[in-house]
Amino acid sequence: MNGAPLRKRIRVRPLLLSLLCGWLFALQAAILLGQGRDDLSGTVGDALLAQAPEMASANAVTTVVVSYRGFDTLGEVTVLFLAATGIALFFGAHPGGRAAQPRARRRPPNEMMVTGIRLLFPVLVLFGVYIVVHGHLSPGGGFQGGVVIATAFFLRMLADPDFLLDHGWVRLLESLSGSGFVLFGLAGLTLVATGTFLGNFLPHPVAAMGQLLSAGVIPLIYILVGIKVGAEVGAIFQDMVEQAPEPDPKQET
Repeated sequence: MNGAPLRKRIRVRPLLLSLLCGWLFALQAAILLGQGRDDLSGTVGDALLAQAPEMASANAVTTVVVSYRGFDTLGEVTVLFLAATGIALFFGAHPGGRAAQPRARRRPPNEMMVTGIRLLFPVLVLFGVYIVVHGHLSPGGGFQGGVVIATAFFLRMLADPDFLLDHGWVRLLESLSGSGFVLFGLAGLTLVATGTFLGNFLPHPVAAMGQLLSAGVIPLIYILVGIKVGAEVGAIFQDMVEQAPEPDPKQET
């Protein structure tokens, strides 16, 4: 056995931190279980489903995400933006303050991979656009469609080492889509007819439910979300492809 004193074998700070995290987890679990036994919590889903037709959106999940849960959606978009910014800073930070060095040229991909991705690229982009535009009619929406579009560009980067996204255009699309999302939200919040963040202030007759031009402002919001998610995820993919850690001088010698 180790002959060191007990206080030296056990680190106090990690132990206290572990106990604090365990207590917070137990407290959160108790709160969630207590709310789960509440009769009111069991009727929230039914109430939202009953009100969903008011937005003329055939997809009830879209109605909840874009309308009733608008602030939460804003938080999700913000988290993705912070993640993309953190990854960009991580890949761009090097010892000594020197700029990141481009990744050494990879071995060219085989012809089968290049041909397959070139054929698949427009199909994936079109499929992503379809998911975004039809988010109020079928499962999907801006988040899912944006990731599909970004994945198409990521595959193109793998197939063609010279193909890179223009950082200026990516930043412009991300900024415009994010600003448009916030402006739509503030418009719904300030108008008397809605008075809620991301309120559906455009005409949305229930008779038009199921049509492409329906649900008022919801399709427009999902288009902005799709552009923002696609730009940010695409930027993340490009940062991982074109940046590499600086080689260790000791290993070179």
